[in-house]
Amino acid sequence: MPVVTRMVSFSLLGPVRLITDAGDVPLGPPQQRGLLSLLLLRKTPVPIDDVVDALWGDDPPPSAHGTVRTYAARLRHLLAAGGAELLRSAGGYHIVRHAAGLDTDEFDGLVAQARDARRAGDIPGTAAFLRRALELWSGPALGGVKAEFAAAQRTRLAESRRAAREQLFDAELTLGRHEEICTDLGAAVAEHPVDERLTELWMTALYRCGRTAEALEAFRRLRTALDEELGIEPGPGLQRLHQRLLRGDGPAVAPEASPAPRTVRPNQMPPDVRDFTGRGAEVERLRRILTEEAIPVAGITGLGGSGKSTLAVHVAHLLADHFPDGRMYLDLGTRLGPPVSAHDALGTLLRTIQPGIALPETTAERSALWRTVTSGRRMLVVLDDAAGSRQVEPLLPGCALIVTATRRLLELSAVAWQRLGPLTEQESFRLLAEIAGQGRVAAEREVALDLVAACSGHPLSVRVAAARLLDRPTWSVAEIMEQLADDLRQPVVMHEDCKIVDEPIRRAEARLDPVSAGVFRLAALAVSPLRSVEEVCEMTGLPRAQARAALEDLVDAHLVEAVDRDTYRYPVLIQAFARRRAEQVEGPQRCREALAALARPLMRVA
Repeated sequence: MPVVTRMVSFSLLGPVRLITDAGDVPLGPPQQRGLLSLLLLRKTPVPIDDVVDALWGDDPPPSAHGTVRTYAARLRHLLAAGGAELLRSAGGYHIVRHAAGLDTDEFDGLVAQARDARRAGDIPGTAAFLRRALELWSGPALGGVKAEFAAAQRTRLAESRRAAREQLFDAELTLGRHEEICTDLGAAVAEHPVDERLTELWMTALYRCGRTAEALEAFRRLRTALDEELGIEPGPGLQRLHQRLLRGDGPAVAPEASPAPRTVRPNQMPPDVRDFTGRGAEVERLRRILTEEAIPVAGITGLGGSGKSTLAVHVAHLLADHFPDGRMYLDLGTRLGPPVSAHDALGTLLRTIQPGIALPETTAERSALWRTVTSGRRMLVVLDDAAGSRQVEPLLPGCALIVTATRRLLELSAVAWQRLGPLTEQESFRLLAEIAGQGRVAAEREVALDLVAACSGHPLSVRVAAARLLDRPTWSVAEIMEQLADDLRQPVVMHEDCKIVDEPIRRAEARLDPVSAGVFRLAALAVSPLRSVEEVCEMTGLPRAQARAALEDLVDAHLVEAVDRDTYRYPVLIQAFARRRAEQVEGPQRCREALAALARPLMRVA
């Protein structure tokens, strides 16, 4: 009769198992399972002394060598009928698996395939390979093994599993499956409370599910855990995501890649914020430009955190029916790092409309192709946070466009710009109540109005104040107001959320020329927020024309407001920031000199 060879496979990703087509094979005591695991994981022969060290460490029994030989003989018998062999050569023991499978090898192979698929832009394939890899696990690796080497191997394998799971979550988010994975991500974060990458992915999923408050709470818990366990702060990437969520402009869902070069109808807009407040006139003007003007290209300028991105996305959602050929969103990247080049931005946009398209080599050719594929299409494109005209001009399409920037890009004559100023007092109050709770804010209405007044109508500041209220459920609005007032008086920033509010002001200051930056800092030193051109001349020693030009530059940078031709006003938060910077940059002596110079004309008048 012919010999029937049973197929055999080995499992180490869970309880150690030897599986044949007839079922599981009993593997004997833990150390015998340990020998099998060791030989499967080591691809080269293992000397008997190394086997002893791996199984028992520094305290082997006197009969260790004999015990290893006994285990090897038993395993040799178990493997023989399944087509695998346990051999002993001059180099030591090793297993020849022939056609037998090993789940650790299969896992590594699937992860490698997922990596290759990701590089090729095949995100669905990436997710599929990673799911298959993770399905191989049935529990902690090397279950039932008590050998000395097992702890290090479990740690290594568990780390590989964790990395694969994070990559799967990332791929699923890229595919827009945030709702499907949100619960699993939350469970993963509970298992690894100081894993920053997992928390970042969970915050993204929560935000896309419309659960921004929970995403902010996840950041708070991570920050507390990192401080208590490691004495460190979250990394810069997570800090930037936290700031974006506070601004209401979190990461958008990327479109799924298509394997064939075909024209698609993209829908890339980030979710609209639930608590969008005010901006009625600005919304109406954008609607008119985008739907009624011959050249439907609108621009929004404003200080960082003023809600430029939020407004653009809100309008894009309101006008969705007007743009049936799709809506595209591209973050040009000046907030988080070097700006995206026009060349790379065109590549992203063209691949979005026609996945698989052959991209021209030069920026000019890409720009011409972009105008061709968008011409006549009822499509809306949002170009968010532009750095300059040269970055945007090649992207101007034959369809509707909203571009946001901190300053007007004057070379773009086709753009109809509007300046996004502060929220009104009532709009700020409504925004605070929407986030922190209507009842809680209404109960202390007058103090809440003082709080939003201190926020200078700056949406980011109002959101941060509301987040502080949420983080301190037992505090009154008056106590939050008292803390904020104390923060504004401090010579240095005391709280992390104050740094969030300061960051856009810091970026605006960094873009100023040296003369305007000096005026910004020194002119803020006097108590009154109002500053005349003459006062600035006294404080800085600049000629009148140069002082006026610097103040006008500060208006363009959204750092001061023009009251009339000769008078300018600092918003409360910006003046507090500028005072701190004056002490840090100009120095105490120069600050005293500026204030003394301002006082001299008053003394002469008296």
